[in-house]
Amino acid sequence: MTIQTKLRARVSPQVISKVTRIFNGTLDDIFNELFQNARRAGATFVAVTTEHIGDACIITVTDDGAGIANPADLVSLGQSDWSDECQTREDPAGMGFFSLAGLDTVVSSTSAAGAFSLAISGDAWTGEADIDVLPWDGPPGTQIAFHFAAFPDGKLERAVAAAARFYPLPVSYNGEGLPSADFLEGAHSVIERDGVRIGVFRQRHVGQMPTVNFHGVTLIHALPQIKEVHHAQWSARVDILDAPDLVLVLPARKEIYRNAALERLVTQCREAIFATIRAEPFHRLSFEDWLEAKVNDEDYPEASRELPPLHTVHARDTYRDIPKFEPLAANAAIYDEADSYDSVTIERALAFSRGGVDGEPHCLAGAQPLTFYTPLRQFAGYPWYDALSCYIRTGESFSQDDGFQTRSDDDGLTFRPDRITLELADQHGRRLAVPSDFAILENDDAWSDPDYARIALARTSSLDPGDLTEFIIDAAFSPSDDADADSYDTQETRFRHDAAVRAHAILEGEDAAILAGIRMAFADRVAWRIPKGRTLQLTWSGEGTDLKLLATAGEARP
Repeated sequence: MTIQTKLRARVSPQVISKVTRIFNGTLDDIFNELFQNARRAGATFVAVTTEHIGDACIITVTDDGAGIANPADLVSLGQSDWSDECQTREDPAGMGFFSLAGLDTVVSSTSAAGAFSLAISGDAWTGEADIDVLPWDGPPGTQIAFHFAAFPDGKLERAVAAAARFYPLPVSYNGEGLPSADFLEGAHSVIERDGVRIGVFRQRHVGQMPTVNFHGVTLIHALPQIKEVHHAQWSARVDILDAPDLVLVLPARKEIYRNAALERLVTQCREAIFATIRAEPFHRLSFEDWLEAKVNDEDYPEASRELPPLHTVHARDTYRDIPKFEPLAANAAIYDEADSYDSVTIERALAFSRGGVDGEPHCLAGAQPLTFYTPLRQFAGYPWYDALSCYIRTGESFSQDDGFQTRSDDDGLTFRPDRITLELADQHGRRLAVPSDFAILENDDAWSDPDYARIALARTSSLDPGDLTEFIIDAAFSPSDDADADSYDTQETRFRHDAAVRAHAILEGEDAAILAGIRMAFADRVAWRIPKGRTLQLTWSGEGTDLKLLATAGEARP
């Protein structure tokens, strides 16, 4: 066999036999393709009518466009007679009509070149039968009628309405005009450039919503989204007006062809979002996004000098809620807590510094007053943010009035010093000593058992057992979400019981702790059984028990 030295790509004649599989044959595809052909032909309206015959429906799509000059082009896959201008601007593929492939179809058209009518049977689409070209005496434009299965559930009406919603021409259905809408309706801003309209939306969930509108054909394409730091979420949608370089993947036209024009569009969407944010009273762009915004706008302002105040983080929190941002105080600093133990400890230290005087919970009073804020590393790089001292806790010390370091109790988990000092340091090496009357330190087993938390409480502390119980719970209670674990309420009740016993033991001794445990168990499981107005008298010991249900004063015993 002689091998050819030169070849040219060609379409095999066998392709026509598979034409019915090029499109899905859905109503959505059919209406979209026929509507687009009408628009390209210069139509001013599209009319859809239906006639139900038994279990079938004859659907007719009519337009007043320029019509079809050559019927052979209509049934030639990949061939079209669109004008040179249309070819340049739209890149039509000559395939849209074949969305009807396999359906009995009648096409009638009147153009400047003449008029004709084609009756295309189902098997004629694959080239297995001839198609007769018949005379036609109708108005300018094109009329396409095809058989389709009947849809009693309103699917047909929904398909027509969906195709018409963002289509640029008026569409009627059985004589009634269909509603239309601007694809960018509800946009925070609309920027038009290079043949496209870019709508920028604020706080809009994108999900699986269409993001691009090609003259009524809507597509889902991942367009840029920009999230400000704990602030607005911005996204973009695009309405194509006249952008010849933006083309769709053939033949189905369900997605945008990836080329330089698409990359440029994505860039323009980001620029449009940044421009929209620029017009807002303030922004909270991350430092990285701000640098990108400055590429096209050297004077783009920095993020607002605001941060959320320092707030307590609880071990039980599954989501860390950030409080409302506030302008930075003159003595602003950042405190970067390590975990809930650290957070609860510093919360008490800040309150202790105020000596019981009401004030902002994130402020440190004393000789070196500071207002602490929550760190947001997305702002790292902004000069105003980097200039803030960022403190972390580097340790703690416990001492007695005589100056000696205190010793822990025998269990190594409870400390009762005269003084507690938290040691802080910032990124510049500056050190800060913060007095307190309480500190709770992490221990490996403390997450599931409050008895293992390492607790330091000054001898002169004003905390009562209730306060101490809440601190232990806030720092250490982290419920299990295992399938075989008890409910949250059951776990919290059990942990609260153990934390209260520990708090009473530290502050009041073992007998008080035992009584506190009994009291809580009694309140949870027994007290509700005592009738209203009655009194239960209970004596319980190893030698025996005595229970009496007493009547109220002046009431006879039962």
